[in-house]
Amino acid sequence: MDVIQRKKMLEKIIDSVIDEALNGSQPELIRDIDSCFEYILTKCYPEGVPPEKEKEIIKKLVKAKLEPDKKSKKKEPIINIIEEACEHCVGGSKPCQNACVVDAIKFDENGKHTIDEEKCVYCGLCANACRSGAIVERSEFLQVINMIRRRDNNPVYAILAPSFVGQFGDKVLPEQVKAGLKRLGFTDVFEVALAADVITIQEAREFIDRMGRGENFMITSCCCPAFIKLVEKHRPKVAHLVSESVSPMIAMGRFIKAREKNARVVFIGPCIAKKNEAKLPDLNDAVDCVLTFYELSRLFNVAKIKLVEMDKLPILDAAHDGRTFAHTGGVTQAITRSIKSMRPDLEVKAVKGNGLKQCNELLKEIEEKGLEANFMEGMGCPGGCVAGPATLVPVKVSTPKVAEFADKSPFIESISNPRALNLFERYGNMTQLLSKKKKVRV
Repeated sequence: MDVIQRKKMLEKIIDSVIDEALNGSQPELIRDIDSCFEYILTKCYPEGVPPEKEKEIIKKLVKAKLEPDKKSKKKEPIINIIEEACEHCVGGSKPCQNACVVDAIKFDENGKHTIDEEKCVYCGLCANACRSGAIVERSEFLQVINMIRRRDNNPVYAILAPSFVGQFGDKVLPEQVKAGLKRLGFTDVFEVALAADVITIQEAREFIDRMGRGENFMITSCCCPAFIKLVEKHRPKVAHLVSESVSPMIAMGRFIKAREKNARVVFIGPCIAKKNEAKLPDLNDAVDCVLTFYELSRLFNVAKIKLVEMDKLPILDAAHDGRTFAHTGGVTQAITRSIKSMRPDLEVKAVKGNGLKQCNELLKEIEEKGLEANFMEGMGCPGGCVAGPATLVPVKVSTPKVAEFADKSPFIESISNPRALNLFERYGNMTQLLSKKKKVRV
């Protein structure tokens, strides 16, 4: 079986599992991936099951993709390599290793490859580069579906990353994506950009406080967990300069749960690293599951939801600046504007890291005190979140869509968004908006 055939089979099996879960016709199978696999394989291929070796490879891929984290002290990895499936790199090329900026993929003398968890920042670029489909990230399809089916007891809220605009079709409006999520069964839908407005104000105040204390630098982007891990794991000398704020995703989840104690929250975005962030010990109370845009598109397809035919449900949560967190430079613009509103006399000299490679170079300059700046924004993906590994359209298509949607907001600056101010006033005292990022000076 060649790679294309294997990938098609894998996609068909996973979609069939999702269909069974959505329809509830075989709920007992969904709780047991092994039984579910055998059932679905027979259903998909009644006239001929693949050879036993190939069947075992596909089964491992399905389990790596869909099986929930085991309840053990050791956290299951977000990204897995299925060694038996890694057999299609030509001429000794190693595209996964070449894609890894932090040198986290290793090959031993026998050609066996592994991911070094001590170095990995969970960006997901290796999974995109893999030609054989041997590298897969864990999915929470089934957990999300099961939560939706139990929403009468625990309402389930979808929170959309700012980069969602334009991802689901050129003619699909943001308001139709919200309607599609409600059709899937979500209780309600919110923009994470609303929490980005809150975090913008908080980080502007933090910058002002740091400068007032005589510090000469501050690093963000709290919204990019791959960048934060890059700092913590590879540039720890400057970790103390990173903003103390949680990400807008974590903030939004916590705001919802402060308002409604029994709520469940599903983040939907372009990022594999968010799956790891949501599981971190000091953050795992905020978001129950993470889906990528690619995963959500599959849910829409299996559920036969055509977004372009949906009614439009208003989305009025966020200011222009919160919505522009989606692309490189958006965070800098948002925070700078808020700083100028509070302290017009304070100069912000900003640099922007566009992709992990450039971020790493800038961080090294900060270590060596060779950078003429006092503020740095870091984005793990070149172009920002609109270029994340689980996006559906090219960055040149999505970026103007995000800008157009941002321009439709009735509020420009985050600090002028009454919804953000009200959210913070009502639930700020009940919500932890600071994180326990590593601050070790080396």
